[in-house]
This record gives sequence, structure tokens and C-alpha cells, in this order.
Amino acid sequence: MKYCVLFPQAKNVHLIKDVGMIAYKLHKLYSVESYVACYNNDRYDYIDGDLKGLKLDFISKKHNNDIIDGSLYIRKNAKTIDVLQLFHVTMRSVVYAIVYKHYNRNGKIFLKLDCTENLLNKIKSLSTAGRKFFNYFFKKVDIIGVEQKKLFNEIQQLLPKFKDKFKYIPNGIDYDLFKSKNIKFEYKENNILHVGRLGAEEKNSEMLVEAFVKLNENNNELPWNLILVGESTEKFTEFVENCIQKHPSLINKIKLTGPISDRKELIDIYGKSKIFCLTSHFESFGIVLIEAAALGNIIVSTNVGIADELVVGNGGSLIKDSNVEDLANKLSYYISNEDIERFSSNNVNLIQENYDWDKIVMNLYNEITNSKEIL
Repeated sequence: MKYCVLFPQAKNVHLIKDVGMIAYKLHKLYSVESYVACYNNDRYDYIDGDLKGLKLDFISKKHNNDIIDGSLYIRKNAKTIDVLQLFHVTMRSVVYAIVYKHYNRNGKIFLKLDCTENLLNKIKSLSTAGRKFFNYFFKKVDIIGVEQKKLFNEIQQLLPKFKDKFKYIPNGIDYDLFKSKNIKFEYKENNILHVGRLGAEEKNSEMLVEAFVKLNENNNELPWNLILVGESTEKFTEFVENCIQKHPSLINKIKLTGPISDRKELIDIYGKSKIFCLTSHFESFGIVLIEAAALGNIIVSTNVGIADELVVGNGGSLIKDSNVEDLANKLSYYISNEDIERFSSNNVNLIQENYDWDKIVMNLYNEITNSKEIL
């Protein structure tokens, strides 16, 4: 079987996300001939390292238009591609699906929907013409992956005509990399961790800094650190520096690491932290949440992406968007909770059971090999 992921914008970092991981696991577990087709955008170091066996096939940038260039790639290779993986409900994906099915009627399309509440609302508001076009696209697709349980149930009810095509396929963790089965709580440090594009409006990272300041105002001797990982805007860096200037006791407690590209270094930071905090206004899935939980972090997050599925069983708490007081209270609760080690262990087990790429890809492989074309 030849499996092709068509994503022209793919860079090295995408390969350790759903863009590369599904194809890689299909190759590793089932000897599938797996490719990511993309422009030559980057140095793809993971190909010769953690993802050895996954292949790249570069798309010619002849027209400098991803729809045209991608369609030409499909026309040339469609007959040799058994399964084509596409992403999102976009004009690009619609065109790719039409071209692929034209040249390979027996081929299968797996659409990684990256489903969000926003997408469901758009579907609900479609005009008659828009719904017809939407239906035309979904008829071309054989398997539609939905990443969150609540959205999976909602979209099945919203589009019952395609109910059999929808499959619950969350994003996952590669335990070959994470080694989280060996996590020991006694090796962890009193760290609250935050990973993201610091200063980006939608990430709302300032909220966490303000909550941490409030915690320390109540207790100057609080033996906890705030670790902020990611590229930081100049404005955000100045914001943190001003907070430290106003509260000198924080000078050794708030740490801006900058971006960390070394995967193993980031995993080590996850492993040493006890609480992971996400303050975003919006996330489609929030892969950092399952990465953090897999390595034993308590999850304290706004109700975005997968967060509500991870805080069950005292594995964490949801917080109100932009409510610093609520965040400070939730952090204080876990910092002082004697059961924090048990909560940490619960999260490790939850992720192993539900978000292991090996198990997820096994289910997808069974769907691909067992399903017939759905009319």
C-alpha cells in the first residue's frame, strides 16, 4: 500500500505532528510505503532521525500556487497512490479530492478534519448552494477523521448522511519518543510550565504571568517556578521584565527559555514539571496538552481543544477565559494538594490508554483495509 500525505506547507516540525506521524506509524507498524508530499521548505532532520522510514516527495513549485502545484502532483502520481491524506475543509482540499478521484477512482481519501466548534457553526450557517458544495466534497472522501469526542458526536448528528464516514481519530503521543511509562513523580520539580508562541494574542500568556504574580503576592516564599517555553515577542518579554522589576522576589522564579527545537530537551522539561497551564482563547486541538499530561503534568487550561477531555478524574481543571483570579485559585489548589502525585499518575494512564499513536493508527489502518467505498 502507498500512503501519501499531501501538505505543501510541511516543515520539519510538522512531521512530528499529525502531518507526519500517521504516515510514519503506518510504515513502522504495517510496512506501508508512506510519503509526505510537500514543497522543499526546510531541513527535514526528523526523516533521518526519529522518523526513519518515512519518506518525502517534493512538489515542484512550478506555479508557486499550492492548489495548482498540488493538483499537478496528484495528476502525475494518483494511480500509484492507494490512500491520500488531506487536511481541513478548504478549497485546496476540495480540488485535490476532485483531481485524485478523477485519476484514481479506486483510491481512498482520508480527510483529517481538524474539527472545531467554529467549523460546526459554519456548516450550520451554510446556504443551500454552500451545503450542496459541501456534500459534493464529502462524497469524494472515504474516511473523515474527527479529533475530539464531543465534536465527533455533534458532527454525526449535524451531517447524518455521512455518519458512517466519520471516525473518531484523535491526535496522539509517540511513546517511542516520550518514554512516559517510566515517569517518576519524585524526579519532578515545583514547576508550572507553559509552552507556546509567547505574546501571540490568541495564546494570552500574560494571564498566566499575572496569576503567578498574584500567587507570590500572597506568599513570597512560594517554592514554585514558572517556566515559559517558546519564541517571545518583544512586547511580551518587556511585560515579564516589568513584572519582575515590580516584584523582585520573582527574579529567579520566572524563566523565559526561548524556543526549544530539540525534541528531547522539551520532553525533559515536560517530565520535570508538575503543572501545565494553557491560557489560550482558541486551540483547534491543543497537542501540547496531551504531551504535558502524558508526562505527568496536571492540566490547568481554558476550555479549548481537547482540554475538557483531559481534566476528568481530577487530572486538572478548566479555567475561565481571561480570568486571572480563577487561574490563581486553581493553581493554588493543586500546588497545596497532597494528592497531586495521584492526579499526575491518573493523567499518565489516561493518555496511554486513549492517545497512543500506535493504537490510533491501528484503528485507522483497520478502517482503510476493511472499508469498502461508501456511496
